[in-house]
Amino acid sequence: MKPRSLWVFHLNTGACNGCDIEILDVLTPYHDIERLGVKLVPTPRHAHALLVTGPLTRQAYYSARKAYSAMPSKPRIVIAIGTCACSGGIFYNSYAIRRESDRLSLEYPRKGGTSEFLPVDIYVPGCPPRPEEILYGIALLRGLVKKKMGGEHYTVKELVLPRSQFNAWVELLLRAKIRREIGYFDGYALLKDFMELVEKSNSPEELGKMVELMKKRIKDSRLRYGLEMLYKHYIGVVRMYESILAEKKVVLGVSK
Repeated sequence: MKPRSLWVFHLNTGACNGCDIEILDVLTPYHDIERLGVKLVPTPRHAHALLVTGPLTRQAYYSARKAYSAMPSKPRIVIAIGTCACSGGIFYNSYAIRRESDRLSLEYPRKGGTSEFLPVDIYVPGCPPRPEEILYGIALLRGLVKKKMGGEHYTVKELVLPRSQFNAWVELLLRAKIRREIGYFDGYALLKDFMELVEKSNSPEELGKMVELMKKRIKDSRLRYGLEMLYKHYIGVVRMYESILAEKKVVLGVSK
């Protein structure tokens, strides 16, 4: 079976309608996604793909499940449109969001969006994503449909996370920690100095020695305490992240 056109069904699971408006823009004559053979259908029973917008709210959970189950068994593609659908966005820890598993502050990638209950094939991040980005993501459907209907088996590949991206991710987590410890103004300045030490160090042991030298130069006991807390949180983040990747059978590579 080789479909000559791809039919999509739009599903809103709690979006603010920002992404929905961008999807409508893609359907206008200016972008004209129908020239690629993509058509918006009013029922999931006729859809090859599901366009999901918004985080997964408790109210929309069961309706979304029914819509996904109503789709034909093949190819049954799911596209997450927008940051909320990709990871939950700013509503990630909201009480109104449905969670299939316990929250992990260090989970990567973050759950809370469409991937919480549906197997997502294509992510189109953005708040909201531009019509060109949505157009590109949907255009990938043609190749994806061919692979899925051909019966290919997908295998988990190794994830190599560059050092710069890893440190940026860790800094984001430490920012919330230090803010609660010593406040915004002094905390963010101290975090900046600490991340410079992280960039210069080659191992946790070397980082620990550099932190001790820096503590001797700081006269404020509150800042010394904050620096010590940053180091402890950093080591905890690294170890827990490595354990999470080990459970998922993914290898983390941090290059200098």
